[in-house]
Amino acid sequence: MTVETHKGILQEREGTRISRSDCHIALVPSLGLGDSLIYLVVANNLARAGYRVTMLSNHLAHLADWLPNFAVLPFPKPEETQSLAGDYDLVLSDCGGIVVGIDQDPLQLAKQYVFVGTLRVDSAYIQDHSARVEQRCGPEKAALMSALSRCAGPMRVVDDPCVTMVEQAVAFCRSKLAIEQASCDPGFSIPVDFVARRYPQRVMLHPTSYNRKKNWPVQKYLRLAHRLKQQGYDPQFVLSPKERAEWSQHLGEAFLIPQFANVRELAAYLYESGYIIGNDSGVGHLAAALGVPVLTVYRKRRDGFCWRPGWGQNSVVRPRISLGAVKNAWMYFLSVGRVERAFERLVAKSEVRV
Repeated sequence: MTVETHKGILQEREGTRISRSDCHIALVPSLGLGDSLIYLVVANNLARAGYRVTMLSNHLAHLADWLPNFAVLPFPKPEETQSLAGDYDLVLSDCGGIVVGIDQDPLQLAKQYVFVGTLRVDSAYIQDHSARVEQRCGPEKAALMSALSRCAGPMRVVDDPCVTMVEQAVAFCRSKLAIEQASCDPGFSIPVDFVARRYPQRVMLHPTSYNRKKNWPVQKYLRLAHRLKQQGYDPQFVLSPKERAEWSQHLGEAFLIPQFANVRELAAYLYESGYIIGNDSGVGHLAAALGVPVLTVYRKRRDGFCWRPGWGQNSVVRPRISLGAVKNAWMYFLSVGRVERAFERLVAKSEVRV
C-alpha cells in the first residue's frame, strides 16, 4: 500500500469505511491530443494515489484498454455536458476543454468545476471548492479531496520556461495535489501483441501541425526522407485523411502514407516504429509517451520550449539563426543537413541507452 493510499483511509465511523476509492474524480483536458496526454499524467497519479478516476477524451477513449488504472470515456454529447459537475464528486477541467463551452456564466462554471489550465487561467476561474465539496459529499470525503478542492489555477508551478509540461504536471501533482510519489508515468500498458520498436529502421515523419507557421517546408521534409532512405531507413509519413489529399501530390509513390482509423491504430504503429521526426504536435507527444525516440523540428532559436515531448529519449532541432522580425525566416535557417545531423545524434544516444 502506498503512503498516499494509507493516508487516504479514514477510521471507521458508524460502521462505514471511507477511502479515496470512494472519491470519484473526473478530468477533462483540452481538445488537442498533446494536452490530453499531459492531463494523463495527472490522471494516472491520482489513480495511483487511490482515487477513482475517469478521464474524458475523444482521443484517449480509443486507448481505454491501454490505460488500466482508470476509466477513459469519450466526451459526452453537447446536451449532456451540462450535467458533468453532478456526475462526479469533483471535476478538474482545462480551460480549453468542453466545459467552457457550456452555455453558462463563467463565474457560475468556476463554482462547479476546478479549472486547472495547461495555459494561463483567468483569475475568475480560480476558486476554492472546499465548502461546496463538504456540503455535497460530507466531511469525510471532503477531507480526502481537500487538496484537489483547492488546486484550481495553472498547471505550471515551476518558474522555469525550460521545464517541460510533463515535468510541470508532476510538480503540480506533488505541490498542489499532495501526491508525494508522483511520477511522469502516463499509465500505458501496451498489449503483448505489440513489440516496442519492432521495426527500428522505420522513421515516421510528421510534417504538419494545427498551426502552419510551425511547419517545416514540404520540400525539406521530402529531401530529408530521400536522404534517410539512402542510409537504409524506411521513412514513412503520418498524415490525417484531409492532409493525405494535399500531400499525395508531393509524395507520389515514393513514400508510404499508412492510414489509421483512430488514435489506437496510430499509437500501435508509432509504438513499433524506430523513430519519429516532426513538427511540434500531438503525434510527437504520443510517440514519446509510448517510449519512441522523437526529434522535434522547432522554429524558435532561444525559447524554453516547455511544450516539447517530455517523456523518454527526445531531442529538439532549432534554426541556426533566429530573425524574429522576418516572417518565416526560421525555415531558411533550418537546413535539411542540420536536421539530419540532429537525427544522427538522437540515434547514437538511443543506441547507447539500449
